[in-house]
Amino acid sequence: MAQYWSTFQTADPDGEIPDGLPDGRYVAVIPSGHGALTAWVAGPRRCYRTPYPAAAHPPIRVTRGHPGRTPAEVWFEPYTEADLKDENDDINSYLAEAGVRLRPHGYRWHVLVPEHIEDGEALESALREKNKYVDPVEVYAAVKELYEMMQKGIPPTLSHYDY
Repeated sequence: MAQYWSTFQTADPDGEIPDGLPDGRYVAVIPSGHGALTAWVAGPRRCYRTPYPAAAHPPIRVTRGHPGRTPAEVWFEPYTEADLKDENDDINSYLAEAGVRLRPHGYRWHVLVPEHIEDGEALESALREKNKYVDPVEVYAAVKELYEMMQKGIPPTLSHYDY
């Protein structure tokens, strides 16, 4: 059966885990190609989405000055629809290279994780620790295997992911 992003359940941002999904800890994946692959691998049985429009994003920190030195100026600008589109276009480009369907924008994606994973950054770190691939197709295969191992409580120690 084909998988589509539209089959992932949607919940209120401050709501409960949607019906039919397993109980447990869910964390929001980081907004990147790698995070999107993790949500795709988790699938609609272990992942759900919440609306996350541009207006809900925190402001963007902007700096002016020479790289490597203390910035001469620092200010914050609102996260705009154009920023959201650019982020989504980058993620979808990565997904397309991996052979995965394009993802709709304007959502946060929450995946089921073991209790020791505290947040999206910890999940990213755990999956990247053994996944040193650069090519999106290889990253997809590695994320799929490593996420499944993590869900089964097996430490990701496959030697073909070590360099």
